[in-house]
Amino acid sequence: MRNIVILGASKLGKGPWRPGKKVTTFAFLGGSEIDFREAELEEGVTEVNVISILGDVNIVVNPDIPVTISGISVLGSRNITRSKEESNFNTKKLIHVKTTCILGGCYIDEFSEYEDEWT
Repeated sequence: MRNIVILGASKLGKGPWRPGKKVTTFAFLGGSEIDFREAELEEGVTEVNVISILGDVNIVVNPDIPVTISGISVLGSRNITRSKEESNFNTKKLIHVKTTCILGGCYIDEFSEYEDEWT
């Protein structure tokens, strides 16, 4: 699944959905949100590739699914905010986020920052 945002905003995953094993999002001078809270993930690793250039990508995750992040940030940032310790997960599913952030950011949280704005 691919998502491209240029000078705008986009949201993937409102309600139940099947993202597949690979999700790619590109945000240039815009914002994107990927909501995995109701996603029907396959067992194993779901890979999320994020490219943000002068934009932000927010990834909303289910508290019961572990998330890892790797990549590079050049004058940008990336952050995971979780309420559970990683050792407390009991699942065969994992979300791995690969980032390239240039003057942009990738933020992973259990809550949507824009919940009221998207509905």
